[in-house]
Amino acid sequence: MRMRTNSSSHSGLGEWLFQRLSAVYLGVFSVFLFAKFLFWPVGDFAEWQAWFSLSWVRVIWLFAFASLLIHAWIGVRSVLLDYISSFSLRFIIALLFATGLLVSGLWVIDILYGRGA
Repeated sequence: MRMRTNSSSHSGLGEWLFQRLSAVYLGVFSVFLFAKFLFWPVGDFAEWQAWFSLSWVRVIWLFAFASLLIHAWIGVRSVLLDYISSFSLRFIIALLFATGLLVSGLWVIDILYGRGA
């Protein structure tokens, strides 16, 4: 017996999985931040710098922003595919949004590991 295949080039399982994994990471990260600032608040700028100088702090923030960007891209892409039928308009909006996400991601990398680090 032959398996029936989907007519599109992909089934969407990968997007679904990335959307859920990014949401879980962002949820856990939010609980971590809430507990951190509730029980061990950061008082002044020197304490912020000391906290962000720790490598593991930068890594979890980098993963949080990467998860946020992935989550946003998948969500907006799905909305565009579902509600905008014009290919040209959908392409332009997706391109603008992707450019904004890329610039935001590069900015976060610069903040965490660039000149200000």
